[in-house]
Amino acid sequence: MFEAISSSLATNQLLVGGVGTLAFGALMYLLRAVPEKLVDIAGRTLWTKLFVESLSNEYRDIDGFIAQRRLDFFSRSLEIKDGALKTGFGGGFGVYDGVLFKYSKAKADQQIAPFETITVSFLTRDRGVVARFLEDCRPEEHRNSLTVTMYAVGGSAGALRRRKRGLDTVFVDHAIKQRLVERFKWFLGAETWHLSRGIPWKLGIVLHGPPGTGKTSLIHALASDLGFDIKYIKSLHGLGAAFLSGRPTDLFVIEDIDTIAGGLNREENPGDARVPGGSALHEILNSMDGMQTPDGLKFIVTTNHIDKLDPAIVRPGRIDDVIEIGPLSLESARDMFRAFYGRDGIAAYAPRTGAELQRLFSTKSAEEAEAALAAG
Repeated sequence: MFEAISSSLATNQLLVGGVGTLAFGALMYLLRAVPEKLVDIAGRTLWTKLFVESLSNEYRDIDGFIAQRRLDFFSRSLEIKDGALKTGFGGGFGVYDGVLFKYSKAKADQQIAPFETITVSFLTRDRGVVARFLEDCRPEEHRNSLTVTMYAVGGSAGALRRRKRGLDTVFVDHAIKQRLVERFKWFLGAETWHLSRGIPWKLGIVLHGPPGTGKTSLIHALASDLGFDIKYIKSLHGLGAAFLSGRPTDLFVIEDIDTIAGGLNREENPGDARVPGGSALHEILNSMDGMQTPDGLKFIVTTNHIDKLDPAIVRPGRIDDVIEIGPLSLESARDMFRAFYGRDGIAAYAPRTGAELQRLFSTKSAEEAEAALAAG
């Protein structure tokens, strides 16, 4: 029966022709796909790609740098941005450090906020070329700066640069500055110490005290001195995802934690899942010290009212150090006076915050400032 069917099919010229045509078409499709596959393999093995989004702090630097290195023969597309000619949308080629690169610049028009991407592909497998490219893209005025990346409910909300500042420009009592610097420097080299003792390798600090005592300035200078970039948390919702985005050089900062979430005390909002006082507090606590806490995490929390925080937040193990920053001591006030006026001063003094002294020293002569301090 099988032989009869085969014989019948073989004598059917129409069917044979159809099968032959189908086989030939399939062969041609496969052969046509071979060059495409070869091109795709070559693209993935010969080129090293760099993707940059407009939310990135490096976007403008790379945008301007490409304009200086591109080969105009292949692309004449330009646009005006920030009062200067920049690389236009589309693509082209350029040369950096003797290596050919191709780039494409695109805009996502469907986004509510303008969103652009630049893709740079280098004809090399050496990642060192890309690292040098990123370093050379940074203008000289940006080399003495740190990056502050904001994190909101939906993730990264853009970034900006802040000029670095030295710890000697921050007028907080010396013992506090020394305590923080020593703690962070020890932590950075203590991964093995933590692992050998089964202790999570993370560091959480709470700075608390009245407004104007220098908490923010201290964090800025500390990050500058230790070579950290800052990840600034604007919303506690999604805190765990923000922490997971951190790099070894990132310091997370949660300023005024008691205000950005409407209070962090479960006793004030029992069972309310809409605020961190309810079930959302669980996520925050586990982000700071739980299964989803990444190794090497470093964060500083500030508050003017530590009494408003749930005790679980500041307990040992979750927070490693709680430091009060109050009005300046006489010694620190004299240091600040010397920095403003270039001479020693202040005989009589009642403790004041650094912000109060800064306003006083910025508006009065040395003699007037001393008299005002002596008057109390």
